[in-house]
Amino acid sequence: MKFRKDINGLRAIAVMAVVLFHFNSFWVPGGFAGVDVFFVISGFLMTGIIFRGIDRQTFSLWKFYKARADRIIPALAVLCLALALFGWFFEYDVVYKTISKHIIASLGFISNIIYWRESGYFDASSHEKWLLHTWSLSVEWQFYIIYPLVLVVLRKLMSAGATRIIILLGAVAGFVFCAVATSRAPDAAYFLLSTRAWEMMVGGVACLYPFSSGEKWKKPLEWVGLALIIISCFLVSEENPWPGYLAALPVLGAFFVLQAQRNDSLITGNVLFQKLGAWSYSIYLWHWPLVVYMYSYMAITAVNSLLLIGLSIILGMLSNMLVERKASGKAMLALWLAALGAAGIVYMNNGHFDIRDRSNDAGNQFITSYNNYKMDPTGLFNKCNASLQMRDTGKPQVDDICISSTTGGVFLWGDSHMGSLSTGLRYEMPKGMPFSQLTSSGCPPSFTMKRNGSDRFDQGCDYSNGMAYRAIMKARPEVVILGAASHHESVDWSETVSRLHDMGVPRVIIMGPFPQWEPSLPQAYVTRHMGEKYISDFTFTRSLIDSNNYLKALHAKNDDFVFVDMLDHLCFTNDRGHLSCRARVGDSLITFDYGHLTVEASRFVAKNYVVPLL
Repeated sequence: MKFRKDINGLRAIAVMAVVLFHFNSFWVPGGFAGVDVFFVISGFLMTGIIFRGIDRQTFSLWKFYKARADRIIPALAVLCLALALFGWFFEYDVVYKTISKHIIASLGFISNIIYWRESGYFDASSHEKWLLHTWSLSVEWQFYIIYPLVLVVLRKLMSAGATRIIILLGAVAGFVFCAVATSRAPDAAYFLLSTRAWEMMVGGVACLYPFSSGEKWKKPLEWVGLALIIISCFLVSEENPWPGYLAALPVLGAFFVLQAQRNDSLITGNVLFQKLGAWSYSIYLWHWPLVVYMYSYMAITAVNSLLLIGLSIILGMLSNMLVERKASGKAMLALWLAALGAAGIVYMNNGHFDIRDRSNDAGNQFITSYNNYKMDPTGLFNKCNASLQMRDTGKPQVDDICISSTTGGVFLWGDSHMGSLSTGLRYEMPKGMPFSQLTSSGCPPSFTMKRNGSDRFDQGCDYSNGMAYRAIMKARPEVVILGAASHHESVDWSETVSRLHDMGVPRVIIMGPFPQWEPSLPQAYVTRHMGEKYISDFTFTRSLIDSNNYLKALHAKNDDFVFVDMLDHLCFTNDRGHLSCRARVGDSLITFDYGHLTVEASRFVAKNYVVPLL
């Protein structure tokens, strides 16, 4: 096939959208759609290679797989080796073991499945996962394994024309399935091939059904395609279910640009985009570890983001020149085995080596202790969490012990952050006061919000919130405490409070969010603040301030509930104008991860800020 400058330019647009989004989602809120553009390009190119080979009777599965391995593995293996080396010198055992696990998953091209299984409310922050971005490579690799086999079989059973129709129908059916699956199981839909294959098949349709429009239509077609991609990058955000039906925007955008076939386009054919397109794979590989590095070790500023974006491009260029173009065959296999072997050794040793300075660092035991932290000695946290019960038993449920058989007292309703507060309330409330609890992971309290999804968080949330009415009517509490970790703007708090009063609840308390740090307070503390009681750190989740202000403004208009401002109680503005938040209660940190209270902190918050209101 003749070299297509438009494809190279499309790669440049896709990779820069992803990179800008990852470094600062405010710049390009829907930049993650760049991955969908990559999928369309892959489907277009692979379909062409396979069909031309079959038509010429020269297609070889072995040669096809080897070519894909030579293209993908060397640069990926070098990155994995670099991360293994970096981890040796700079990461504690727990993190180093996780890096090694993800290296193995990435090189085995199953990282999308691993990240799907790890995904969820209690999972480590995305900014702790150095190879999170390799999920898309795993999806592509799985497609490369299956797709040619299917096409070879189809071509043996039917004509080329019939095979084309099957691919077209498959793309349409795949889109419908994706839209339904995204609404029911968003985590699975995001990571798995079954809901992404249609995007690559749309690329195949672009290859098999080229438009025969005249020259005068090529430019408008390209502009429409680019407009759809730009719209998806700026009008879509993380708040939208993805991929879902909205993924049609970037997918159709890429489809139209490919159909336009404008090799002379100033937009996609300029020198800068041609260079970025040529380096796009390696830029994509290197940019995410730099994002994680920034969140772990640097101030999260626009200047640092721009500097690291520049470094991503430089590393991408070097990787393309020194690795992508030169390593294949035996060199590719050697790199793959070396990276896989190194990661395997680290994983089997749990990241610990006596000769490694980080393994002997005082902070290593500190981090490990919080990684293994048991926040609820009673076990009620799990028993009253429908999402975790879904994980453990296969069905959403809440133990009978969670709802008091005695009327009156307190009813705690919210997500897992409220669940972490429950431990302190049980300790500090007056003895004999009835206490009920419905606290499911990722589930803000609401009578009206229904998710209708099939994953454990959606099912657990719908079960928990659906049960709330019956449980509150049964318990007849004097006080209902509501709260959630984030996304407070999406909850109709006024409606919920009004319904509670109509049900006969005299008092309602809404808890503001607890301080949160990304990727975690223990990591920020041991790295930069050991021994300090209050810390001002760039890893503080600043979006909480907006959520907290939203609740404060709501309370100013509505005195039907009591608002407990935890940022006001636990934080203050220091001399430099930065928010400084309490990190310790006695010898214990406030949170054992990014935002769930430790037992000591839970008792402290309950005793000082909640129980006096009961």
